[in-house]
Amino acid sequence: MTYYCHLDSANNLEDTNLQLYSLRKAAVEWNELVDLINEAGVERVDYLKERLAFITNCFGLSLSQLIGQNSPSTNKNRMEPTSKLFPNLLIGTDFDDVTQENLKSDFEDFLNYYDATRHFGKVKYKSIDELTLAKLDYFRNMTIEIWNLVISKFRKDEGNDIEEFTSISDIVYFEKLTNKPSP
Repeated sequence: MTYYCHLDSANNLEDTNLQLYSLRKAAVEWNELVDLINEAGVERVDYLKERLAFITNCFGLSLSQLIGQNSPSTNKNRMEPTSKLFPNLLIGTDFDDVTQENLKSDFEDFLNYYDATRHFGKVKYKSIDELTLAKLDYFRNMTIEIWNLVISKFRKDEGNDIEEFTSISDIVYFEKLTNKPSP
């Protein structure tokens, strides 16, 4: 099986890149949010919690598609959950054990928020209440790191068709927060 990452599938009827499309949607919403915050301040942003949840969903959708596409599942009839696939993706990377454990921990933390936004209900309110701009910024960086990990891992195989770029953030631009909010 050839792994691929076509950067533009807009007019391509045969290939698609849903995970990159989802990441681009996250970037559009993130950049709009950062612009609003830089103009008026975080306290004046309408629908802040909804925006944070939506961007979290876009990150999660992107990552679950990326990890699912690039991780073999042991179950031939059904994909395993992303939480089970992700640790296997770290095998064979250049990350040391401490970095791998930190990334696994960050990803598990992220999945708690992603799960809360996807399965929203009373038992999830506490997680949604704890979702902050600082937390989302942290997840943004984690998402970029995971994308870069997958790309670098599969770039090592000459059979993979991956365009040349240094980081996914060269392809999908995320504005930086000028005033970092407290967590």
